Amino acid sequence: MSLADTAPLTSSAAVIVGGGSGSRFGGDKLTVAVAGKPLLAWSLLAFEQTPAISAIVVVAPTGSEEKFRDIAREAGISKLLSVIAGGAHRHESVVLGLRTLPSSIELVAIHDAARPLILPKLITRCLQSAALNGASAAAVPVTDTLHQSDQNQCAVRTVDRTGLWAMQTPQVFRLATLLKLLDEAAADKPTDEVSVMLDAGWRVPFVENLEPNLKITWPDDLAVAEAILHNRNR
Repeated sequence: MSLADTAPLTSSAAVIVGGGSGSRFGGDKLTVAVAGKPLLAWSLLAFEQTPAISAIVVVAPTGSEEKFRDIAREAGISKLLSVIAGGAHRHESVVLGLRTLPSSIELVAIHDAARPLILPKLITRCLQSAALNGASAAAVPVTDTLHQSDQNQCAVRTVDRTGLWAMQTPQVFRLATLLKLLDEAAADKPTDEVSVMLDAGWRVPFVENLEPNLKITWPDDLAVAEAILHNRNR
């Protein structure tokens, strides 16, 4: 099935997903200060500064909605449409965010709130690719040597990394298409939106990202992100 579609897009939005428990981090990482701002604020600012984005929906852990609204207000986010509580799984949170968007939205960018290093220029490139192809995803070619392990975590096989890419966000899709496919794949609990598109027979072009786009998973990740953000903002 081809994603080719050159019709002009009139409206794009973002769903910033922050509904996880933060168990590996040890708490609510999205409110932790990084380079002088809450972690969540950096993602919000990147989409705020992307001209093609007209609306932003944030999916928050249940009970954190007001706290996230305060972060958006203090960061001066004018495009915020709503902050809603997420579901039990990522795909449920994404669907809730998508259903909050007005039907006039054509393209939607899904972004992990824990990736504070995202830049407007990457968002724009992903939107441009999706405008031409119907979908796109930020990604980077795998450069590390990969080994598969056994149940004792011992290396048993070298994995050929040729053609392998590490997925990032944003991942951009046509809103109506993504909603339909997520509804159909709900029982499978997909871990990202590209996997849903692939299972349905679609092709999703990668947008190669050469800039840091770290996902904050462990506490030590904060120091790396802070150093990069301070360097960018000199």
